[in-house]
Amino acid sequence: MILQASAVGSIALQLLNEEKTFTVHSMFEKGLNMVDQDGELIFAGTDENGTFPFGILLDPQTKQMLKTNIQVGDTLTVRHNRLSHKHFDMLLNSKTLPLNMDFERANITQLKENLQYISFESYESTDFQRARMLSLINRLHDPTQNLEKTFRYFIGRGQGLTPTGDDILVGILYGHFINHFIEHKHLETLKALMEEPLTTIVSKRFITCALDGLFSSKITALQHDPSSESMNRLIDVGSSSGMDTLYGIYMSLTKE
Repeated sequence: MILQASAVGSIALQLLNEEKTFTVHSMFEKGLNMVDQDGELIFAGTDENGTFPFGILLDPQTKQMLKTNIQVGDTLTVRHNRLSHKHFDMLLNSKTLPLNMDFERANITQLKENLQYISFESYESTDFQRARMLSLINRLHDPTQNLEKTFRYFIGRGQGLTPTGDDILVGILYGHFINHFIEHKHLETLKALMEEPLTTIVSKRFITCALDGLFSSKITALQHDPSSESMNRLIDVGSSSGMDTLYGIYMSLTKE
């Protein structure tokens, strides 16, 4: 059986250009995650949660055919621009997903204004209350601070494939790229911590991408459309991931 990818993210493309083997890591409604022998992760699925630089975009019918013929633990090999499984070959000669790194286009004033209409009060009863968030944000400005212990508090804290603390950090990093405020030293500290097994493999992928200025399309949409509708589309991602990410963006932009 021959399947066709609709588009491939730039990071996924780099990994798929090499001859290697991937193992199916996890499966869910919108697609699946697979990892290579080095722990590098690729998502293959539809775009309800946005598109990703480490993703293979599939149309709904292709996604369903893929999921019907594969299971967790299965292996796939990359050769000659195709991803091969015992039941199918997926052709990868498709377009490349845009990176949307035009952060200078973000209307920060409009973003701040519309963020005021989103309620983040529920975080006051969690491990990520406003006071703790402000402490982190303010220290990110300061090159004299050592934030390793603080980052360890956030990384991996929460439930799911992308714990709340990680999603918040991704949001803060997005806030940094549209309005630079984090000292380089602290970015290097966070990058070094990603080499340790502190969180899920999926979250690690999101954070390492965010450190390089690479985000999902539901996040980068905000620099083109800072409307409440665009924010609500981000909020709809996952059970809480989108909201957690938006909380991080909110705190990073309303820190004054």
